[in-house]
Amino acid sequence: MHAIELPEDYALVLQQVDEDGEEDFGMLAETLQFDRRRLTHIVQALRHKGLLAMSGRADQDPWIRLSAKGRQLMRYVWPESAPDAA
Repeated sequence: MHAIELPEDYALVLQQVDEDGEEDFGMLAETLQFDRRRLTHIVQALRHKGLLAMSGRADQDPWIRLSAKGRQLMRYVWPESAPDAA
């Protein structure tokens, strides 16, 4: 796997989304205590890296989940989080 360097805030977002499987944008901001503007920047950067995907309706906060590449990264850096690691 190629090296991917991420700031701590970015890693926290990936970890939280990984733990929950999918996260509502507003709840993610509240859980991590990030303002929406800061979280928007982080999510956009992680989407650009191909680590996150988003879905939802235009009139609601989007849902955020790990992409296949994001799941692969999380299993690599945090193997104990894998579903079969328990």
